[in-house]
Amino acid sequence: MHVLMIECNPNGIQGIANALELGHDVTLVSADPDFYLAASPLAKDAFAHPRCQVVKSAQAFSIDELERLAKEIHAANPVHGVTTYSEYHTVHTATVARSLGLPGMSVDGALNARHKHRTRLTLDGTGVRQPRFAHVDDPAKVETAVREVGFPCVVKPSDGTASLHVLHLRDEQDLRDYLAELERVTDYGRGVVRIPDILIEEFVEGELISVESCVLAGGEVVNLGLTDRPLSGFPHFIEMGATYFEGHPLQDELFAMTTKVLNELGVDFGFIHTEFLLGADGPVLCEVNGRLIGGIVPTLMKISSGVDAYLEVIRQALGERPELPFPGGTTAGGHWFGAPVAGTVESIGFDALADLPGFHSAQAYKKPGTAVDRLAKSNFDWIGHLIFTGEGREQVNERCEEALGRIELRMDVEVAR
Repeated sequence: MHVLMIECNPNGIQGIANALELGHDVTLVSADPDFYLAASPLAKDAFAHPRCQVVKSAQAFSIDELERLAKEIHAANPVHGVTTYSEYHTVHTATVARSLGLPGMSVDGALNARHKHRTRLTLDGTGVRQPRFAHVDDPAKVETAVREVGFPCVVKPSDGTASLHVLHLRDEQDLRDYLAELERVTDYGRGVVRIPDILIEEFVEGELISVESCVLAGGEVVNLGLTDRPLSGFPHFIEMGATYFEGHPLQDELFAMTTKVLNELGVDFGFIHTEFLLGADGPVLCEVNGRLIGGIVPTLMKISSGVDAYLEVIRQALGERPELPFPGGTTAGGHWFGAPVAGTVESIGFDALADLPGFHSAQAYKKPGTAVDRLAKSNFDWIGHLIFTGEGREQVNERCEEALGRIELRMDVEVAR
């Protein structure tokens, strides 16, 4: 069968490799294929595979151009499934699936999840607990909206991802600095143009946790498990770890809220990642992502459940009923790490981790000679991760924390004189 992948993400190249192994044809449409070659060790072999076609299109983020291109690809080699692992391209994927008459999320559902202001506005008045918020479609209106919500607050682009340009504002100076920074941001790279909509939200203190779900054909929501998301980098919001598990005291409430949220938004197909803040009065919806959770978590799912979620995304897109990765007897978790200062990576070593209890794997994202920024603003500042297993999330997180101190990171740093 023929799978059309609308962009991807570096870890998602594993899904492309899996589909090729099973004998499927894969066409990847990307504005910048070289991005994956630099970011994923699997990309070179996958792209060279005789059943893999990589189509470079600088206009791929344009819905009209993408639909035209997809129909052209379909005419040459009939497409049986359309999917993505990319947050930026969930609406594009839903639109192309609809155009080709293939399984996929409703376009309205994809828009309601993708654009955070649509999530808030659609759920307003439904009984779903959300922070107080204001939505503006012009940066010139942000200052007034901040006054409406009040300090402290959180400001975020409606179409952002990976915590990019999400900031906790404490006062007027923070607001002025943020507006000056945002004025310079017109796109997110790889042809992804930023929409002008911005959300200003009440700051909710509490643990960040997500529900991983799969919406089966017909709209049946199946909640799979939970992922904890420790944060760092305040006033920015950088995810520094993740553990895939079950058994949280609020699990039943979180699952029920997720089902209601997805139904209200019209999110009716695919693997979904829904984030909550555990506030003083109970879970508060943070955001909904209409795709499989990113980063290392699909790997954690596979370790715990034995099910490859990347492959199940593809199987569902092809019209099959996916096997679902419910957490198993083993809990798996990982932590990301970054550089304490800006500089050039000389080496990243993991030799001291191999003998630690529960060690599964570690990976560096940056090659020697690569310039990196200090871990400070978003998930894009990560330079590697490590993964451990254990009997529960507390043990796993303890093992990860201990291991972080054993990573050998050598950098060339210019010292100010």
